[in-house]
Amino acid sequence: MQDKKKQILDAAILCFARKGFNATSIQEIVDELGMAKASIYFYFKSKDDLLLSIIEYYGEMMFNRLEEPPEERGLPPKEKLVIQLQRQFQFIYEHQDFMRMLIKEPLTGLHPQIQQKVLRIRAWGKLWNMTQLTATYGRSIEPYLGDVSALLSGIVSQYLEAILFEEQKFDDLRISRFLVRRLDDLITGIEQAREVPILPIPDIATLRSMAGLSPEAGNEEVTLVEEIVDKVNASASESYWDEGTLNDLLAALLILKEEAKKPVHPNHLLIRGMIALIRQHALEEWHSSLDRLEQSLLNN
Repeated sequence: MQDKKKQILDAAILCFARKGFNATSIQEIVDELGMAKASIYFYFKSKDDLLLSIIEYYGEMMFNRLEEPPEERGLPPKEKLVIQLQRQFQFIYEHQDFMRMLIKEPLTGLHPQIQQKVLRIRAWGKLWNMTQLTATYGRSIEPYLGDVSALLSGIVSQYLEAILFEEQKFDDLRISRFLVRRLDDLITGIEQAREVPILPIPDIATLRSMAGLSPEAGNEEVTLVEEIVDKVNASASESYWDEGTLNDLLAALLILKEEAKKPVHPNHLLIRGMIALIRQHALEEWHSSLDRLEQSLLNN
């Protein structure tokens, strides 16, 4: 993005965060910048166009920040969740004015295109929650996914408000590990109580559509991976493996699941490596599913 355009976005965010979008005039943004009013209209057609550009620019930056780099794919799922939460808090600290604006700005009265962009970010956040929770805690929590996702969002929002509106400063790694431990407590309690869920299981297809993502078609390969994950979790209580081996198995299966979701699977070396790791520790009853999974992934 051009430097001048970025300067305008940053000044506008500061003004919108301070007074709100509707209460802020173009003149106030100009005064913040110390530039001619006509200069803004060279880059942006209107105040609506300016807000839309802010949401697109910083929204995409936020999405990209949470993309999993290749070097983290082999980490245990719970450690990945800690890192992802840490990245969220780092983004919040680095872009506090944008986050204040996003939280404070009501959707009512905004241009429909802006409303759609804000709803996209919110849907993406819910989808992220559910994806991370399922990857970390397994399919056993799926009946409670709506409740656990809501609880996670509610907890994080309280710390978010403390950062943005009370100017509190937290160690991002410490708070991320703390939150994951509290999630462990919540999920253990929910599973032990076996209560009827309050919220329904979220409609993933609808959320993906709202988030601007293509529908995620279910396929046999994903199903096979999930079946093996269920078998691993069911066998974990029998102490067949130590904690490190169990985490390695679940991490390898998560990598295979991500490969299975892709339209094509060009990384045959990675697939063979993960299958080989799982075979080293696999129980007899897994071999049929592993054989089918390997054949399907390598023939795609």
